Amino acid sequence: MGSNTTTGASDPARPLLGWVAGTIAAMACALGFWYLPLPWRLAGLPFAVAGTVVGAITCVLAWRNPAAGMLRLAAPVATLACGLFALPLAGQLAFYGPSLQYQQCQRDALTLRSQAACTREYVKQLEPSGLRILK
Repeated sequence: MGSNTTTGASDPARPLLGWVAGTIAAMACALGFWYLPLPWRLAGLPFAVAGTVVGAITCVLAWRNPAAGMLRLAAPVATLACGLFALPLAGQLAFYGPSLQYQQCQRDALTLRSQAACTREYVKQLEPSGLRILK
């Protein structure tokens, strides 16, 4: 007989749904690319950066909207998560050559000793050259 919803009034938090969906989609894409091998992993960097930007906009809109509720907490957490994806992906981009060699070495390693040798060589390549002289 009667329904609890009114057709004339809309939800005041409804304009935030598109921004929230954009942040979640960008974060999911960044996470999906994170698990791929290295050349493809870097495709997640634009999604992580986009998620950080869209998430920051969502945070501002959530704080301005009195009906945002828990979104005032969830939006900064999702934005922080996107940022935490972006930082290591940017590091992978900066050290692309050694990271690719390490990934190939680990894939070809058959024993724990050879895996440890891959790790030692990778760390040796990433050390600043000034510290190599001190050792």
